[in-house]
Amino acid sequence: MAGFYNGRNGSDQLSVFLIAAAVILVVAASVIETELIRMAVAVPALALAAWAVFRMMSKNIGRRRNENDTFLSLIGQSPEKRARRADRKTHRYFRCPKCKEYCRVPRNKGKIRITCPHCGEQFIKRT
Repeated sequence: MAGFYNGRNGSDQLSVFLIAAAVILVVAASVIETELIRMAVAVPALALAAWAVFRMMSKNIGRRRNENDTFLSLIGQSPEKRARRADRKTHRYFRCPKCKEYCRVPRNKGKIRITCPHCGEQFIKRT
């Protein structure tokens, strides 16, 4: 059974969102009294849960990663922001005053001169 999950996508942010949306729809369907409306809410919940399970069991990891990145960009979380959040304890990010690109520098180095790797502009910041 352990080998079954090798090479599979697993859960990511989009799959977790789909499962959460399905659970919310199931809870909403449980409080609805009319049977026809309850079924109209429960069927999309089942479809969302099935889509999430399909994504988690998929072996096409590249396509699932692209779907997840598209989802994250729609909700305002770009891969660059996730990378910055991952190393926020060891590095700081500053915007270049000339080209507005982010420059990554190590933390706790005091006042340093930063050279932008994109345009070569130099500026001084405290890390």
